[in-house]
Amino acid sequence: MKRCHPIVAVLFWLISSLPGLVYPGDDPSHTPAPSVAGSDPVPSSGRVDIGIQPLWLPSGIIAEVMKRDAVLRRDLQQLGAVPRFYPYFKGSDVSRAMHDGQLVGGIAGDMPVITACVKDQIRVASLADIHYVSVVAREFKLLSELRGQRIGYAFGSNAHYALLTALSANGLTEADVTWIPMEVSLMPQALARGEIDAYGAWEPTPTVSNVVYGHKVIHRAMSVGYLYFSRPFAERYPDRVLLLVAAEIRALNWLQASENNFSRAVTWSTIAIRNLQGRDFALSRRQTLTLAKETIRNLWTLPVIPANDVKESGHVGRAATFLRHIGKMASDYPWDEIAKCFHREMGVQILSDPSRYRIHEFDYGVSPR
Repeated sequence: MKRCHPIVAVLFWLISSLPGLVYPGDDPSHTPAPSVAGSDPVPSSGRVDIGIQPLWLPSGIIAEVMKRDAVLRRDLQQLGAVPRFYPYFKGSDVSRAMHDGQLVGGIAGDMPVITACVKDQIRVASLADIHYVSVVAREFKLLSELRGQRIGYAFGSNAHYALLTALSANGLTEADVTWIPMEVSLMPQALARGEIDAYGAWEPTPTVSNVVYGHKVIHRAMSVGYLYFSRPFAERYPDRVLLLVAAEIRALNWLQASENNFSRAVTWSTIAIRNLQGRDFALSRRQTLTLAKETIRNLWTLPVIPANDVKESGHVGRAATFLRHIGKMASDYPWDEIAKCFHREMGVQILSDPSRYRIHEFDYGVSPR
């Protein structure tokens, strides 16, 4: 596997066209996006193409429910639009596809979303994840012991930045380790084969690594994910954006409504994972259900973006400060411009009118697209 020298990684950032941020076209581990263009029977004005991440729990489960939402499909069809969902390995790939005009919306973690905010002034509508990313090694060790070792990472992801944060807090710099770019699904096997000494990833990968190989989590960091949209789409079609946010809230309500619903959604999720990575999911059904319930627990209280999160002293502000500190964002990039990307009022509007947005009306009989 080709290694990415830290100096080269820094140069990737510096050649970006806007302050300090890049998309995965410059990413050595970038996986080309699924084709969503070409010969398309749906006119461009009617395309509602959303990028999702099956290999990320719980957002992958929520997305599988949204894919089957007949209420969403009917509501969008009345507006002359068709919802379609496309799988990606990581959030920076979703943001790149949105930047290139292949997608109008997607689900990604906070760091790729902040990157897209600075680059493209996207519109962030709701929460899609509140959990952890982990640093994993074959055995317990101090983070300071990673000096001189090989670390697997998904370029531009939440876990990438969690690694940088953890290293910085333990007296290490980017140049003190060897960075090995790879897709998150390959990390447990690479660690087991001795090709890397540690990696950073989001669930379910750390749990798979522990269950299958006995690997250990040596560090955890809070991670937040969002449902977000391109600025042109959100400004031209605000009604479509609200319907998609309503579909996410409806999916969470349906998942909470019964154990059978949750079990069905996990089945859909494991099928999507298999289709994306080309092999069966490594966890048993019981293990998958347990992990899914753990990762989704924090979203049960509603996916409205907390007001405190979009203050400069809150989660998003702290993440932006760290990006400036490590040189991944221009030091003078104004906080107000980042805050403008986050629109918690969308979720508030839907929750204030549940009948209009039918967030308790369930119909998941359609085939996924």
